[in-house]
Amino acid sequence: MAHAHGKAGVKAAIRAGVRSVEHGTELDEEAIQLMLEKGTWLVPTLGVGQFILDRIEAGDAIAPAIAVKARKNHAMRSESFRKAVAAGVRVAMGSDSAAGSHGNNLVELRLMHEMGMAPLDVLAAATSSAAELMRIDDRVGTVETGKQADLVVVSGDPLDFAAYPGNIRAVYRRGKRVRSYPE
Repeated sequence: MAHAHGKAGVKAAIRAGVRSVEHGTELDEEAIQLMLEKGTWLVPTLGVGQFILDRIEAGDAIAPAIAVKARKNHAMRSESFRKAVAAGVRVAMGSDSAAGSHGNNLVELRLMHEMGMAPLDVLAAATSSAAELMRIDDRVGTVETGKQADLVVVSGDPLDFAAYPGNIRAVYRRGKRVRSYPE
């Protein structure tokens, strides 16, 4: 996996044989074509930029230069994501470790959908595709006999990603309920 933003770094990483590119802020047509040819995954980390933009909107003390860069990078990453999805690049959901507050990774699903990814593809990016990328799809990623039952149960429309944070009803880890939430 390669933590890469710029065109040159992304392309060098793909040519070197990385399995995935995290961020991919500046994907051009050549980079997208290379990803398709090599089967390289994109982990767009859209929520990272959104987290910073939300902090700016909330009035947090963010240096003006950082705010300008955050807006520019978020716009570039969004456009790169749209182009990659339209071209058929494989996408998995992921985060950027400590960039942003923990527990807000559901924002990534909403952003993927808002930026043009089909709802069922968004669900796959967070489940089966992420498991395949990490090479653990023999154990997790789909609901099948013999696999760990790691599940998040939501009420309402399972494709309404914006409503997820308020609609989580239970979390299961290896088939055992580890958390319940009131309706």
